[in-house]
Amino acid sequence: SVDKAFHKQIERILEVYVDDLVIKSRTEDEIVRDIEETFKTLREINMKFNPKKCTFGVEEGMFLGYKVSTKGLKVCPNKVDAVLSLSSPKCLKDVQKLNGKLISLNRFLAKSADKYLSFFKTLKKCTKKSDFHWTAEAKEALKKMKQLIAELPMLTVPMKKKELIVYLA
Repeated sequence: SVDKAFHKQIERILEVYVDDLVIKSRTEDEIVRDIEETFKTLREINMKFNPKKCTFGVEEGMFLGYKVSTKGLKVCPNKVDAVLSLSSPKCLKDVQKLNGKLISLNRFLAKSADKYLSFFKTLKKCTKKSDFHWTAEAKEALKKMKQLIAELPMLTVPMKKKELIVYLA
């Protein structure tokens, strides 16, 4: 497997997800060294890349639906736009789609359960399978949720000697 082949590099200079790889380097010298090391492993396992899908030496790029940069991790603008452009759900299936979109953004919202709670309580009242009705309260809850989504922060590496608060869900 890819994980076994790259076990020495994973987390140190490389992130792997199925067949996607990101080499993470801090300096130009490290970029060259890390790419050489990765390519050596690729040759050993006879794995090839599609050159059209490769990018090297960039400070920012998309990986697994997130915008990864030297500054941190940001939600893909398309994911935010997908939620912001949604109209009020008209049926239970629309609510399920909305839930899926919101869940993918959870990691960017501190105390997301607290912030989503009133929204989901409102949804629960509107979405009995046999009796779907979208209320003014639900519409307002969705509006507030969209405001939170529009202002999602960038996730960054913790700063040394600063207090770090961790929220576990």
